[in-house]
Amino acid sequence: MVVSKYFIWFILFSFMGWVYETIYCTLNKHHWQNRGFLFGPICPIYGVGAVAASIVCSGVALPKMSNLKIFLVCFFGSIILEYVTSWVLEKLFHAIWWDYSNVKFNIHGRVCLPASIGFGLAGLLVVHVILPFAQHTTGFLSPLAMEILALLLMAVFAADTALTVSALTSLTQNLQAIEAQVNKQMEELYSNLEDNLNEKKLLAMERKDEFTASAAEKKEELTNAAVESMTRLLNLGQRHALHSVKEFHYEDHTSGFSSRLVRMEQEIRKKAKNAKNAATEKAEALKNFKASKENTMEKKDEEV
Repeated sequence: MVVSKYFIWFILFSFMGWVYETIYCTLNKHHWQNRGFLFGPICPIYGVGAVAASIVCSGVALPKMSNLKIFLVCFFGSIILEYVTSWVLEKLFHAIWWDYSNVKFNIHGRVCLPASIGFGLAGLLVVHVILPFAQHTTGFLSPLAMEILALLLMAVFAADTALTVSALTSLTQNLQAIEAQVNKQMEELYSNLEDNLNEKKLLAMERKDEFTASAAEKKEELTNAAVESMTRLLNLGQRHALHSVKEFHYEDHTSGFSSRLVRMEQEIRKKAKNAKNAATEKAEALKNFKASKENTMEKKDEEV
């Protein structure tokens, strides 16, 4: 029953975290932002942090624990949780979900002082407001009902996690395949250019800049073609993963293909929307033309 209770709290706190993240990012970006790591409306890192804070604070004499101590526990706890989570996700999926590199007092872009202070203050809110609310809400459930609800939520959470991991894995593999394909084609192009250099050394020296520009244009052309081809083949899970990840990072470089995919998908959606609107307008115009023609024919019949 204890495990069931904490798991229900985990889902509840994760949902609250998703609501906060989504509202904040939507207002900041001025368009809808689904900040969930999974398909469902939850951010697991918030659930883990809140449940951990509730366990720590309920494991000690809470009335004797000052607000400063609660703040410090949540402050340092959030630093550890955020840093470890960011590192693990990057190692597993080569993906970065958040990046504080542009914020002062950050550590490797994984954590930063302002965010940690915010989580410390949020810990006070969890302990004094949200935790009592969660206790009150689950207090109405019988032990059997709590276990059944927890099992149902576990099943949904497990299925969601499996789908997300599968989508992320396939998306990462596809991105790496694109890079490998473009690099291979560019190697062949440079090999051909080197052959031309050897055959026409003097002419090649004079037109070096032209060859360089041509190679750059060719790489851009190959990249755009590969990205567009992949974008049209993305399934629903991969599209969700693509929009939830900030960027993909490998051992020796950061991939720029994820941002290209997002832009390409937006362009394809825009073109599809424009085509649909054009088709609707054309159909409406044709309908009006037919109606006008019928009215004209009726008037002629009346005159006759």
